[in-house]
Amino acid sequence: MTDPVIRALTASDARLFDALPDPLGAREGHRRTRFRPDWKRVALRAAAEARFAAARAAGYELLVERFLYRWTPKRGLPERPGRLRFSAEPDDTVFFDALRRIHSVTLDAHALRAVEEGGLDQAAQEELDFFHWCPSPREWWQIAYTPEGDLAGIHIPAHNPSGPTIGFIGVVPEQRGHGYAYDLLAECTHLLVEEGAEFIGGGTDRGNFPMAANFAKAGFPVVSERINFHPARRAA
Repeated sequence: MTDPVIRALTASDARLFDALPDPLGAREGHRRTRFRPDWKRVALRAAAEARFAAARAAGYELLVERFLYRWTPKRGLPERPGRLRFSAEPDDTVFFDALRRIHSVTLDAHALRAVEEGGLDQAAQEELDFFHWCPSPREWWQIAYTPEGDLAGIHIPAHNPSGPTIGFIGVVPEQRGHGYAYDLLAECTHLLVEEGAEFIGGGTDRGNFPMAANFAKAGFPVVSERINFHPARRAA
């Protein structure tokens, strides 16, 4: 196995340093600090590249890089803004319609792939199928409404094989720009804790900057990253 290569950055690739996970919040503490690129170092993990090469050779291609989060009680519960009204909804068609609307404008790579393959119906159905597969109660799923009674979004607390998790957070396109994703995330966190969760996982695509900011605001530190591959498309 080749040893890791550690080298100085240049002005052209200094962004690599700032793209790394920041679970301790050092980035905010040094928000006004200015560094020379050649003072920064990056380590290039040869073992990871070997695995990437093996996946590509097996017919897979990179889909997305994801940040994985883990909330624990020492982080404190995020404050509920109290702007939205939450209620359970037993009718799957209501969630199906909401998911179609949410995925019509999305940054989520898995949803975008589903939309490309089979349209919004497939993207929405894949979400429903997964959360029905999860062992957590269907009664946990909630719809969120504005004070005026308009649909704002949905949140789905869940248990997956790794434990309690923020299953899904989504705001319908016409309600974006108000920061409601944070409200949904806070409510989802509270519900899981009320159901006995002693830790809560979560995840978002690396390029989904708004959701990553909401996780940070709600007290969810990044604990690891995950690289998702999917079968490469074959030429016709």
